[in-house]
Amino acid sequence: MEDSAWLNGEDKLKLETLKQELAALKDEHKGFASKKSSLSSEEREKWRLNSQRTNQVYIEIKDLRFKNIMEAGKG
Repeated sequence: MEDSAWLNGEDKLKLETLKQELAALKDEHKGFASKKSSLSSEEREKWRLNSQRTNQVYIEIKDLRFKNIMEAGKG
């Protein structure tokens, strides 16, 4: 099933935006991870915030996918 087949337009747009943000966060995370031993305290804080936001985005995407499944069940 497509991720957003049963979602309304607003939710479809939100899901696509979250997927793009997640891709950017993952790329940024790779940059931090590749030089983790030489990160400054400021960079470590940015990495921590990146991890927190990544987790939030994963949860939001999961919720929208669940909503999609629930809407498909109604249809």
